[in-house]
Amino acid sequence: MNSTIMIKQILDFNKKAFDGSFNAVFAVQEHAEKMARVFRETSTFFPEEGKKVVGDWVNTYKNGLNEFKANVDSRFKLAYDYLLNAADQMESSHNTLVKQAGPDTPIDNQIMKKVAADVKTTAHRKPAVKKEKIGRKTR
Repeated sequence: MNSTIMIKQILDFNKKAFDGSFNAVFAVQEHAEKMARVFRETSTFFPEEGKKVVGDWVNTYKNGLNEFKANVDSRFKLAYDYLLNAADQMESSHNTLVKQAGPDTPIDNQIMKKVAADVKTTAHRKPAVKKEKIGRKTR
């Protein structure tokens, strides 16, 4: 499967999951706000200053939720741009290797030979060291 399609599907799924969760939280918040507003308006022992403070608190909470949503949306856009660009570059480099391999050589064999050569040049193994047997002393 094309990696850009797979990355796009993963990001779309995560975005939909976030949007669904956010909408659920927002619905609960609106319901709680409505109930608090009804209580605030019908209550005789709730002072006017308290009503104003609760109203300001609700507005601040709504603004915070909206800013959070906008921030997450911008981060999803950033992830889309970065990951899809990286996948496109990866595919273009893979296509370049395929063209260099030629029609007679399977690309998998050529890649495996290149990887094996890279591993041989970068791997530094220490020679095995024999451990001496340590005998137990009995009392």
